Amino acid sequence: MEVTTTLLAKSPFFDGETARVVVDGEGLTVAVANTSAERSQGLRGATDLGGLDGMLFIHDGVAPVSYTMEDTLIRLDIWFIDAGGKIVGTTEMEPCPADPCPSYPSPEPALWVLETELGLYDFAIGDVVTVD
Repeated sequence: MEVTTTLLAKSPFFDGETARVVVDGEGLTVAVANTSAERSQGLRGATDLGGLDGMLFIHDGVAPVSYTMEDTLIRLDIWFIDAGGKIVGTTEMEPCPADPCPSYPSPEPALWVLETELGLYDFAIGDVVTVD
């Protein structure tokens, strides 16, 4: 499934785009990380979400992925999403004050990853994510 984003505003985290996504009927405005550099930067160093609801990471293909909280200061929920837009896994991630930081792997191959502030949303495995 290809994702086309619409430029709503510049992300406060890097010179990237934001997009509107819908998960289980709930609309979110998220920063979009769709380049290797943007995915690597992610929310590192951010002290809040800058008025956004989260960040959507778009990978180049469907594959097992793994995330870390190195230099990330915000407690996050992570939602792993397959090529059909279905949530296939989720976990809570805590900031990591020192190396080595734990890894948070996808339980199944993923194309997208959505990060949101911990505890704000109650999405479930099987919920569908779409981009407006």
